[in-house]
Amino acid sequence: MRVNVAVLVVSLITAAWCAHLCTALEVARLGNPIWRRADNLRDPAVLRLDDGYLLFYTRFSGSDWSQTNNWAVAVVFTRDFVTFENDHDITPKGYGSPGDPIRWHGRYLLPYQSYPNRPNRLCYSESTDGRTWPSARPRSFLPEANRLAWNTLKRAIDPCFVVDGDTLHCFFVGSCKISNGHANLLGHAVTTDKDLREWRILTTDAPLIGRGERAPDGVENITVFKTGQVWTMIYSEGMKNQHLAYAQSPDLVRWTLKGPIDVPRQTWMHRRYGAPFVWREPDQWVMILMGRGKDNRTTFGLLTSPDGIRWTLLPERAGK
Repeated sequence: MRVNVAVLVVSLITAAWCAHLCTALEVARLGNPIWRRADNLRDPAVLRLDDGYLLFYTRFSGSDWSQTNNWAVAVVFTRDFVTFENDHDITPKGYGSPGDPIRWHGRYLLPYQSYPNRPNRLCYSESTDGRTWPSARPRSFLPEANRLAWNTLKRAIDPCFVVDGDTLHCFFVGSCKISNGHANLLGHAVTTDKDLREWRILTTDAPLIGRGERAPDGVENITVFKTGQVWTMIYSEGMKNQHLAYAQSPDLVRWTLKGPIDVPRQTWMHRRYGAPFVWREPDQWVMILMGRGKDNRTTFGLLTSPDGIRWTLLPERAGK
């Protein structure tokens, strides 16, 4: 029997690469919070690579929320969520809230927003390989979101990209005034344009998710993933009394609100928690979450789930 050596070698290399990629994250060795820095860490998003993970986040430095120089989108590489390498900004100052990094028409896209200067705009960056993200000027997209009638404060924040076949979905947050401040409301748009110039907004008359009894000040920071034939959305419900809630859809358009997700408090998230991001490991779902502790600093922790609905926090480690 003849063996094509070249084909065999390629097959072995491919099998080894796939086996490495499919190695499950060793969560048993981890404890919350999984990462703490001198800066405040906010709005996490994760891209799984063949040799580890890119963790995107909002770096908030200092204490003045109104200063543009205190905000940037940053990224750090980790192989195991124990050690973190090459932490650096990938946008100029004045940007934040990275959403889902996705692959679209041969390149990777990372959505985020301008912040804090008004009007807040939806933006994105491109990468050819998903690993290197040039710190070029961000590209704006979907300006129509700022002009929606229900978005009375004319701001667009917290973008989330979801690819379904030939369609790119963008969920985003707009805002309206209420008696004691403002409320955040969820919008939805779709495109088949590879350059993200032509969009169709599906929520022109009313937001997809607005104010509710549990959250009179609205929702923000969503993540969307597919479990079998169903799409699941997990989001931060409320701002003053923030907690997690979820919704489900058969097609990313028709959504049924399912209610809160029960998450017990740990020290690193004592004051507040939100901004979830979910990804799939070979053996389970993993969520990274932003928490604010008693010291008023924001850090990241992890949760795991067998089904994307029931979530368990990793143990809290002393001295973390």
